[in-house]
Amino acid sequence: MSVKREQLFTDLEALSEEQIEVGLEAGVWGDPTRAAVQRYLDQMKLKRVEATAAEQLEAAWAAIQAAQAAAENARGSNLRATAALIIASGAMLAAMAAALVAFLALRNWTW
Repeated sequence: MSVKREQLFTDLEALSEEQIEVGLEAGVWGDPTRAAVQRYLDQMKLKRVEATAAEQLEAAWAAIQAAQAAAENARGSNLRATAALIIASGAMLAAMAAALVAFLALRNWTW
């Protein structure tokens, strides 16, 4: 790369996208360098868009992992709830049996 192109890219690095766009519209750069400046601007925009897309992708992956963790917790909670229902049913049957025995004892019924 020639010294002039190196100086051009050094100058462009110091400018923002908006400043480069204004310079292109104002015709600051002539025909031979205008295309290079336009490519440089397009690359700047592409890098910005790629960085934004990467951030969004990372956020999406984090949301997916959080949803998977919540689903796993829900499955665990479902198992615990089922176990609690089984134990409660057993306790209910034991209470009913105790009530029956008490009822029969009060009626003086023997085996």
